[in-house]
Amino acid sequence: MMKLLLAATALLLSACSTDLFSWGEADTKVEKAEERFVVSAPAEISVAWRADLDQRRPASPSGFSNPAVVQGKSGELIVAGAQDRRVRVFSSHGSEVQRVAMTAAGESGALQLSNGLVVVADVDGMLFGVDINQGSVAWSVELPSALMSRPVPAGNDFVFQTENNQVFRFTAEGKKVWSYSGPASVLGIQYTPSPVVHRDRIYISMKSGDVVALKADSGSFLWQRQLLLSNEAAVLSELKVPAAAPVLIPAEFSGRSEDMLAVPVFQGELFFLSLLDGSTLASRKISTKSSPLHVGKRLYVAGADGALSALDASGGETLWKQRLSSGELVGPILWQQNLWLADEFGMVFRLDLEGKLLASAELDGRIDVAPVASSDGVLVRNNLGTLFKLR
Repeated sequence: MMKLLLAATALLLSACSTDLFSWGEADTKVEKAEERFVVSAPAEISVAWRADLDQRRPASPSGFSNPAVVQGKSGELIVAGAQDRRVRVFSSHGSEVQRVAMTAAGESGALQLSNGLVVVADVDGMLFGVDINQGSVAWSVELPSALMSRPVPAGNDFVFQTENNQVFRFTAEGKKVWSYSGPASVLGIQYTPSPVVHRDRIYISMKSGDVVALKADSGSFLWQRQLLLSNEAAVLSELKVPAAAPVLIPAEFSGRSEDMLAVPVFQGELFFLSLLDGSTLASRKISTKSSPLHVGKRLYVAGADGALSALDASGGETLWKQRLSSGELVGPILWQQNLWLADEFGMVFRLDLEGKLLASAELDGRIDVAPVASSDGVLVRNNLGTLFKLR
């Protein structure tokens, strides 16, 4: 049951904290940034509705699918794969309007294509093109690995990254255009980055620690960069692995005459790479399971240490750091000019762009995937299979 934090309290500002920040691959300097500690929030976050997405049975696995906001004939709809082998379609008011059978649990994100179909996938490697208006499968394709990332548009086509570091390009009709196989990973976590499509290239951050650039039309190899000296680990707590999609930083915000790619590595660093050849332009130590949010000249990063950091987009210098939790954060996303993020204890936070905490709320379960913005609220799914719309 949701417990809103209503008491108005002051924020306790701490002394400066120290972050590691490095330029290129040689020079290193220590930078001090203001760190702020949060006790509680003065306003509330309301639940517009909640829905049982996963229809979980006792002792069933936690769900990791992320809902997608799409357009149907009746207006805005919400689509998500579920643990009970269904794709569920909800209205913007939370009522279930369609359900479509899958072969296994649906743990991927979803994408609406140019022809109106919605692509979603399951953990057995089945890829579906779903007609959300008819509640039927228009086409399906079997792939050799579990699909848990989010499909990304590439013109009228789409690109999908698999658990075993393969990348596929398909047409909106489900026809394969090309595929690429990257290096195998020994140990991983239940998060898979999604590719980044920019102009005529595709950039892929793989669980092996490799970042690869391909030609978008043919899948031809352009360059490869290994970010980790070693990605071998005996236990997950020691594993360094890319767990979220990279973020493109255009030249106008990069502080250089070229575009950059910000690549997050869980339990590792945030790398700033040149799109020309993959060389490291800057890096800084920060661990996150979510993609950074790029807003103007800033990158907002939800840290695994429970702090939200605002970084200079030109290379990662810390502008401010807001301590929100003692657990891992996911997000942030932007809705109505506010930052929304959540933590592993079921807390949801809303802040302004300067890091002031505006509201917080506690939901049941834990939250392992980033919130999703819709036209009239923020969607949050927990590990118990409940989908919330918050405002």
